[in-house]
Amino acid sequence: MNVLEEKRSSSELRGYVKERIAKMRASIQKKGVDIAILMRPENVFYFSNFNPIIISHVPYFIITQDDAFLLVHCIRHDHAVNEGAVDKVLCYGKWGATKAVAMDAMDAMREILGDKAVCVGVEGDYASMNFLERLKTKLSVKSYVDIAQDAIDLRLIKDAHEIRMCRISGELVDLGVTRAIEALEAGESEARAATEGQYAMRLLWHEKYQQYEVSGFSNSETADIDTFVVWCMSNERLNYGCDCPTGYVPQPGDLTMPMSWARIGGYNVENERTVIVGHVNEERERAYSAMLRAREQIFKRLKPGAVFEDLYFAAMKEYEDAGFGNILPGRCGHGMGLSTHEFPSVTKGNKAELAPGMILTVEPGLMSAELGAVRNSDTVLITENGFEFLTHSKRDRIVIKG
Repeated sequence: MNVLEEKRSSSELRGYVKERIAKMRASIQKKGVDIAILMRPENVFYFSNFNPIIISHVPYFIITQDDAFLLVHCIRHDHAVNEGAVDKVLCYGKWGATKAVAMDAMDAMREILGDKAVCVGVEGDYASMNFLERLKTKLSVKSYVDIAQDAIDLRLIKDAHEIRMCRISGELVDLGVTRAIEALEAGESEARAATEGQYAMRLLWHEKYQQYEVSGFSNSETADIDTFVVWCMSNERLNYGCDCPTGYVPQPGDLTMPMSWARIGGYNVENERTVIVGHVNEERERAYSAMLRAREQIFKRLKPGAVFEDLYFAAMKEYEDAGFGNILPGRCGHGMGLSTHEFPSVTKGNKAELAPGMILTVEPGLMSAELGAVRNSDTVLITENGFEFLTHSKRDRIVIKG
C-alpha cells in the first residue's frame, strides 16, 4: 500500500472544499470584506482539509476576492501539499530547502497581499488583540469585520464527505461504548472499561479506516494527536459533566455512564449511555424513565422545519411532569462535526429551524450531586424527510448486575 496515495484528498473532496470557499467568498463580499484571514484550526481545516496537528507555528487560510490559499510554516509544507485539498500552499519561516515568501507570517502576508487599503475579515472570537495590532503594522487595514459567524453558519449544513466521516465516527463510538459496558458488566473499573473501549475503537480503525487521520484540533501549547476517547464516571461525579475515569468499580445501586468521541478525518460524533447497576432507588428510577420519554419527545419531532426551542420544551415537560423541574438542563442537544460541541444548541430561545444536512445530538439529561446523572446521547443527521441515527447503541434501559 502506498501510504501517501491512500491519504491524499480525493477529487470529490477537493470539489467540496472549492464550494465551501466560494460560499465564504460570497458571504464576505456581502459585508464589504476584501480579505478574510482565518486562524481557528477547525476553520482552517474546513476550507483546506489540512490539520497540522501541532500549531506552534500558526497556519492561516486566506480568502481574497479572486484567490484562496493556505499559508503555513515551511515545516508543514509537505504535509499540507500531500493531504490538503487546496491547490495553493505558500510558506513562511525556515525549514530545509522549502521556499518561503518571508520569515515571518505577517511579512509574508504583506508580500502576497500588497499595501492597498483593505477591509479585513477576522474571527472575532479567536483573533487576539496582539494579532490585530500587528497586522495593522504590516497591511494597510482600513477596518476589521467579524466573520466568525459566517464560518459557523457554513459549517452547519454538512456535505456528503462530512456526513460520510460522521457515519464512520458513529460506528467507532458505538463500539467504544458497547465494549465499555461489557467491561463494566464483567466487574471492571471505570478506567479499565474506558481503556477497553478505546482499544476496541483503535483496532477497528486499524482494520478498516487507517487512511483517515484521527487527530483533533490543537492549540499553541498542546497537540491532540489521538481522539479515540471513552470516559466513564459514576454517581455524584456525573454531575461534573466531564472528568477522567477512576479505579472505582460501580456497585449495585449506582448509575454509571460510558461516553465516547472519535474523530475521523476531522469529524466526530458522540455516544453516551447511562447504565443502571443492579437496582437503583426510586428517584434514580423515575429520572431514568423520564429521560427515555424526553428523548422520544424529541425523536418524534425531528424533521426539517422543526424549531430547536420546541424540541427543548417538549423534552423538558417530561422532566417537569416527573418532578424534576428544579434541575432542568440548559440544553438537551448540540451540533456535532469538526467541534465536539458545535453551534447550534437545542435550548430555550433558539428559534432556528432544523434543515437537511444538520448533525446534532439528542441528549436530554438530568444532573445533580444527589442524583448523579441520567443522559443517553445519540447523534442524528437531519434528512429531507426526517432523520437518521448515526449512533446505534441500545436505546432503552441498560442494566448490568454489578
